[in-house]
Amino acid sequence: MVGIKQEHPVATPAKRKLNDRSMSPSELEHRNSRPPPGEINGARTEAPREAQRVTIKEEPVEEEPVREDSARGGSVREESRPASERPATPPRPEPDEDTVRTCWSEPPVWALSLRTLGKALPKHANYVLSDRPHSIPPEKSRAPSHETSNISETQEQPEPRGPQEFLGPWEASITGVKPYEEMSRAVADFLFIHVINAQDAQEISSRGIEFEIEAKLGTLIDKDTNHRVEKFIESECVLRDTGRVAFKSSMTEAHHKAFNEFLNKAVIQTDPRSAHGKGRVQVHYKHRREIDKYFELPLDMQARIPGCVRSRLGTRKNVKARVTYDEKTGEVLNKIVKARVADIDLHLPQCPMDCRISINLEMDWDGPVDELEQLAGAPTQGITDRRKDRLSYKQGNYQIDLTQVTMPGGQGSARGEKEHELEIEVSGAAVIEQGRRAMAGQPHGYQELIEGFLDNMRVLARKGKEFQR
Repeated sequence: MVGIKQEHPVATPAKRKLNDRSMSPSELEHRNSRPPPGEINGARTEAPREAQRVTIKEEPVEEEPVREDSARGGSVREESRPASERPATPPRPEPDEDTVRTCWSEPPVWALSLRTLGKALPKHANYVLSDRPHSIPPEKSRAPSHETSNISETQEQPEPRGPQEFLGPWEASITGVKPYEEMSRAVADFLFIHVINAQDAQEISSRGIEFEIEAKLGTLIDKDTNHRVEKFIESECVLRDTGRVAFKSSMTEAHHKAFNEFLNKAVIQTDPRSAHGKGRVQVHYKHRREIDKYFELPLDMQARIPGCVRSRLGTRKNVKARVTYDEKTGEVLNKIVKARVADIDLHLPQCPMDCRISINLEMDWDGPVDELEQLAGAPTQGITDRRKDRLSYKQGNYQIDLTQVTMPGGQGSARGEKEHELEIEVSGAAVIEQGRRAMAGQPHGYQELIEGFLDNMRVLARKGKEFQR
């Protein structure tokens, strides 16, 4: 310990008590304490209570001349001066010129007395995490400044900071990262292999051929029992392809009607003019009535099909082209050759319907429709015209098609057979774009795009369960 040279005799406890008699209670309380934080030039300014560290470089106090003994490292003792000459608050000791001291805008929690704190907790108690990956950005959590002090209390309340706001110290996992969800990951990998990382992806893109990616709701049929598959499980899962499962993409007319009402409400709720439409991605509605006709292509016309499509048609000889007409005007809407790429089956035991996700290639037929109608001969045997009454609901990269398909009636039958189908389609272009960004190591939304695709499927499948009640 370094000794300090005393300029005045050391005051005994008795003398100190006599000196204290001439001081006021407030002077006695603050006689040997540090000046409160935020005091500038001897006058304390009321700063907002915020847990923000402020580092300042102190300037010498200029209210009183510095005595010679103070320059030598000592300080003027307040007890040796009359009470009338002492300032209201004790002057600060003159700091060294290069001394930098850290000040806090409010005392720490352990320094607050019950009288000061009252019944209110401090804004930033020790158990609240200040910096968390899931919390709101610092710009939103920063306390209001003097210019915004007149904002109402409801606007000054901080936004929710995530689970740690209620749970205290919390992370998504012990690694700090939320693990991926199995089904979403399986579907994302399935699409990545067959769409983004396809061997002939460059040829497909250069020829303007498009990937069709759709999830159909229906029933997975066990070929051994001819009934819905039963795997003795309680939650959704991906089925391994064994070749022993068929899929029937149809539902009851009651389900069709209930889905129609549900989707129509979604259109109203997301309309920007509605009370709850602000901030929502609008659902756009379209009603179409179409007729599909199929024409079998002769061998010489099949030779015009590019290899990337032909390789997926297999060895079959009955390659078909589909022409879609507007039912009312007869206008040709599209003419395509469709080739199956791959399927993946999702079993939903808690819902009345399962799901099959299909990937197809759709190639626009480059010849005129007259060529198909004349040279291809009569429509293919075994496939009749399909009249489609289709309701489409498009939201961003997703489109939901609710279709009533009517097959022409047979001989002596006035009415045709009706089937009801529900499909959720995700934009193939968006899947390819986000997948390629992921491959290049760029920021992407591939996983979120696939999760949204599956979540739309889940919403509709679970609604089907509600419609059965």
